[in-house]
Amino acid sequence: MGIKRWGGYIFITYTGDHRPYHVHIKRGRREIGRWDIENQRPMDAFEISDKLMKALVKLGYADGDII
Repeated sequence: MGIKRWGGYIFITYTGDHRPYHVHIKRGRREIGRWDIENQRPMDAFEISDKLMKALVKLGYADGDII
């Protein structure tokens, strides 16, 4: 399991988790959703704010081309 924090968000990846490769996103104790790293899109219905997208790019989960 890997945990990274940035901009008030918590990003969690689990070893051996199902495909596509993705990261779970939380803010505090509340899970916001999952980001599909392979296909560069949300896996769940949630809004991606500019701040969240910046965090995904900064931590290497999203391509810089998406911003």
